[in-house]
Amino acid sequence: MSTPTENTQPATSVTSSLEATGRRRSLWRNLGPGLITAAVVIGPGTITIASKIGASAGMSLVWVLVATASFMMVFTAMSARMGILNQESILTLVARHYGRWLAILIGCLAFAVCAGFQSSNYIACSTALQSLTGVSESVWMLSVGVAGLGFVFGAKQLYRLLEKVMTALVAVMLVAFLFNLIVAKPNPMELFRGLIPRGWPVELTGLMIGLSATTFSVIAALYQSSLARQKGWQKGDLATGVKESIVGISVLFVVSLMIMWTAATVLKGSEVANASDLSNQLKPLLGNTSVWLFSAGFLAAGFSSTVINAMIGGALLADGLGFDSRLNNPPARWFTTAAMAVGLGAGFYLISSGTALGGIVIAQKSTILTVPLVAIVMLVMANDSRIVGEHRNKLWQNILAVVAILALVAMSLYRLKEMFS
Repeated sequence: MSTPTENTQPATSVTSSLEATGRRRSLWRNLGPGLITAAVVIGPGTITIASKIGASAGMSLVWVLVATASFMMVFTAMSARMGILNQESILTLVARHYGRWLAILIGCLAFAVCAGFQSSNYIACSTALQSLTGVSESVWMLSVGVAGLGFVFGAKQLYRLLEKVMTALVAVMLVAFLFNLIVAKPNPMELFRGLIPRGWPVELTGLMIGLSATTFSVIAALYQSSLARQKGWQKGDLATGVKESIVGISVLFVVSLMIMWTAATVLKGSEVANASDLSNQLKPLLGNTSVWLFSAGFLAAGFSSTVINAMIGGALLADGLGFDSRLNNPPARWFTTAAMAVGLGAGFYLISSGTALGGIVIAQKSTILTVPLVAIVMLVMANDSRIVGEHRNKLWQNILAVVAILALVAMSLYRLKEMFS
């Protein structure tokens, strides 16, 4: 008669281990919507702002990055929850409960913001590619535009392709910027000191607002609901969907932190005009490998933001106007094409005129009205039992959301003052 060996594990231990492994695998398999949102937010603007802050202020504004990433997590999770709990798209819900006029307004303003920023994405990609290859910016800008259109129209299951490609691009960013940070040998104490909120010099106010705006992208958070629906999540996946959105924004935070920390370590006191200049300034300090890796991460950020930014603008406009907003259907694809065309035209104009600053004027003006409005509407929806049932915001979520909205209003008023002063 056989007896149990000493290596036999209790059944409960084996079961617990298998359940834990299953949960980890389940979350890993469900990564996608949050990473796509992170990919659009981690664009040339985020890299440039994080680099400039690190170079000019060191790690003293890390607490701002923590605060705005927390705001982004709350609003992205709210949006994912609304998408998972409803069969209808986010602006269809807005139209049904609050009026089609509001849905159209949000859709049009979101399109204007995305189309306006599209030009700066094209310019960033083409400038980086020119610095690496010597080929003209105009040639690269057209190539990036064609590649983006090929991506949009070349896939039958656009969401699935988008998920795979953006996950790969985010991985490239993580590896590239982590390598540079390790080579730079940062001081951990600078990070800890930067976590303590404190005042800042007046001349850094613009950079602080830029960091907040690039990290806390309300339009991208709004679109998380559509990504959650296209992922196929149902009510039973609510917890997974919310966790996945938090993972995605955590990636956004980590990448931004690594870029800021690298610049704070090797470029403190230097003038950084843009992210392409940053890669050139890294060369004598970190070597050719770091420059190439930084450029790879920068291009991954630029292309991912270029593609998804246009898709968000196109899909939200289609949704606001009452058309089918799913990426696989013609309305969203054609409105996405329109956003790409506007951005490409503006990009060529800006290159020929010799300035890259005017490309975001339309986006800035639209953002002043769009961002606080969208944030307020999202907060109202997340507390509306007709939309989320019993899954309304908790008290702490509402408090954090209100603080975020107040911060958005303050930043918008500051921008408005700058524009008319």
